[in-house]
Amino acid sequence: MKELKQTPKPVKVSVKHLERFKFEGLNSEGRKIAMDGKPPFGDGEYPSPMELLLMSLGGCTAIDVLSILNKKRVKVEDFSVEVEGIRREEHPKVYTHIKVRYIFKGDIPEKAVEQAIKLSMEKYCSVSAMLKTTAKVEWEYEILK
Repeated sequence: MKELKQTPKPVKVSVKHLERFKFEGLNSEGRKIAMDGKPPFGDGEYPSPMELLLMSLGGCTAIDVLSILNKKRVKVEDFSVEVEGIRREEHPKVYTHIKVRYIFKGDIPEKAVEQAIKLSMEKYCSVSAMLKTTAKVEWEYEILK
C-alpha cells in the first residue's frame, strides 16, 4: 500500500509598518510583537529583528529543555536562558558566533541538564539547527542551589 504524503501547512506571519522604523509582527492567531530599527534609523524602542532572532533561539531551546526535564520529573525552581551573538562586520551582517547560557535553580542533577540541553541543541531546536548553518553555536549551563 502506498503511503500518502501530506504537504506541510505553511507558517504565515505578517509585518505591518507603524511609524518611522517601527513595525508590528503578527502571527496567524493575531498575536503581536513590536520591532524597531536601531539608531540612527529607528528609535531602538523595541527589539530589533536580529535581537528577536536570538530571543527565538533562547525560547526554542528553553521550551525543549524544560519539556525534557518535566518528562524526567526533574523539579526546576527557576530557569532562564541568556543568548549573545557576534555579527560579522560586512553585509549581510549575519551572526557568526552565538553563545547560549542556561541558568537553573534547584536541586537538579547535572546529568539530566546536560542530556536535555544536548537533545535540544542537537535534535529538537529548529532555530538552533538553522542558525548553525552560518554561526558557531556554543552553550554552557549553571545550576544554582
